Amino acid sequence: MEAVKLNKPDFLVIGAARSGTTWLYHRLKMHKNIFVPPVKEIHFFDIQHVLPVYHWVRVRRYILHVRKFFEYLLDWDKVNDEPKIWLLGWGLRYFLYPKTINWYGRLFLDKRNRISGELTPAYALLSEKELKTLKDINPDQKLNFQKREPIHPDRTQTVNHHKLHKRQGDYSLYKDEIRRVIFRKEVLDRSNYLKTINLWESVFSEKNFCYLFYDEIRDDPSKLLTRLFEFLQVGHSETALNDSVSAKVGSRDTGGRGIPEDIERELAIHFLPMVRDLELRFKEEYPGAWRKRLEAIVDA
Repeated sequence: MEAVKLNKPDFLVIGAARSGTTWLYHRLKMHKNIFVPPVKEIHFFDIQHVLPVYHWVRVRRYILHVRKFFEYLLDWDKVNDEPKIWLLGWGLRYFLYPKTINWYGRLFLDKRNRISGELTPAYALLSEKELKTLKDINPDQKLNFQKREPIHPDRTQTVNHHKLHKRQGDYSLYKDEIRRVIFRKEVLDRSNYLKTINLWESVFSEKNFCYLFYDEIRDDPSKLLTRLFEFLQVGHSETALNDSVSAKVGSRDTGGRGIPEDIERELAIHFLPMVRDLELRFKEEYPGAWRKRLEAIVDA
């Protein structure tokens, strides 16, 4: 990989699946001192730089990003004051240029030299080698880790992989399929927060991190954003804060059907030790509430 002197991006948001990062992306987009690219999840380190251009995962991601780019283009006047010709130039670079580290860094340069960053939750699974590459790009970048209770109503790895929300009948009819997906290592690791924290903190300094909870979006979104803006050192944003109060965090419609109780109990047994350690680490109310709910599932 070639060296790059851009020191971009300035921040990253990683974390659990369905942990509110799309909600957060739209709030950051409203801040006048922050630039987030038209494509929320660039997936440079886990897809674009490592998979061949014809790989089906990369092709599917490319098609999705074309759609997201044009959605952003149509919404451009609401949140930006640069000419659209600049955005079209960004799109030209994004879709047509070779996917190098220099290409990646230049995605975060905008005309007003604002702080800029990427939100790709799946980076939580990056290897130590990939994290060191990330550190070489910018050792001072601010890292925001969004966490969510490991067992939650729209735990959508199952729904996304098997489209079970579109099927008739209770999820108990598809237990084998659910179990195969939910207990895959990469799926479990997305919610193994301590494993992720320990790996990332072995590469980056602890002062680089801001730890956020999905529950904060539900309970006090303005407080979460204020804390995040202070961490990013970008100042107050009345627009983003006011919008955050009424904005709805997206969730997957499962038709009121939950994970079968026996599988839910297996998950609770698996995650309970980690959540107990998480509670000791952060000493905040949310991991404690998670622990109590998991213990109730195990003891039921």
